Amino acid sequence: MESLTKNRQSEETLERMVERFFHPLKIQSYRELTEGYFNVAYEVTLSSGQSVVLKIAPAWNVRIMTHEKNMMYAEVGAMEKALEHGGIPVPKVLGYDESCAICGSPYFFMEKLKGSSVNKIKDTLTQKQMDAIYEETGKICREINRIACPCFGYPGQPQYQGTDWYTVFRRMLEAGIEDARRGNVDLKIPVAELFWHLEQDKDIFAEVTEPRLVHWDLWDGNIFVSHGEITGLIDWERCIWGDPLLEVGFRCHWDNDSFRKGYGAASFTKSEERRILWYDIYLFIVGSLECEYRKYETMDMYQWANHMLISQFKKLKN
Repeated sequence: MESLTKNRQSEETLERMVERFFHPLKIQSYRELTEGYFNVAYEVTLSSGQSVVLKIAPAWNVRIMTHEKNMMYAEVGAMEKALEHGGIPVPKVLGYDESCAICGSPYFFMEKLKGSSVNKIKDTLTQKQMDAIYEETGKICREINRIACPCFGYPGQPQYQGTDWYTVFRRMLEAGIEDARRGNVDLKIPVAELFWHLEQDKDIFAEVTEPRLVHWDLWDGNIFVSHGEITGLIDWERCIWGDPLLEVGFRCHWDNDSFRKGYGAASFTKSEERRILWYDIYLFIVGSLECEYRKYETMDMYQWANHMLISQFKKLKN
């Protein structure tokens, strides 16, 4: 996927990054990994024969959405938390440099997982294999959500953190609306009415008292499998300290019985269903902005996300 945020670097710069963490090894070969939408990523084969993955954050002067600030800090921290927790398949972080001394942006190296993403090979898998993968993803996701966090909000942004989930979530929603205004993106929903409904629903957010680690982006492209077995989960950059019901497995466009079976979420209370609706709306607001901020080649993402946003917004009145 082509995106304005991908901060590609020269071979000379990549060599300096490798030297920083793997000296005296050199680069034997490298290739760009193109499935991602935000950071540029490379598979780097070292002179020892070992292959690692390198991710580089966007250039400092590229306009990004509010929730995307300091995401590499959030990703590395989440991966380390998950690894420390145990029972969660996650690549090991092999080196993280946030000094911005080599290329002007943070970057990190991580272990290369075996296999391929589900998104890349799903056409070769049987329905039984897919169901098993999603059920296992649900189990792993539940384990991720057991990890306690110090507060609610975006891990890398203290100004969007706090001890009251309603207050923090409202700030997150407000940031998305402000990003739409700055980018001149028409969300096609009445913003004042949106926040009126949010205020009416304030009490349902009070049920969320413990901030938990939420991956928030467990779609098929971020689930790696080999021979039908999950080898790891990637792209933790969008993680949030919040309500586990934020996870993609609970979104309206990804209603997956196998995931919910593995997670142990057969049903929801009315309050939980209402929060799920709000998290749908938040996701589709952010999704509606991507084409403008990343300059995708088509407007497909905007058209889909905005259609979903309008559809979910209508449900607030019910």
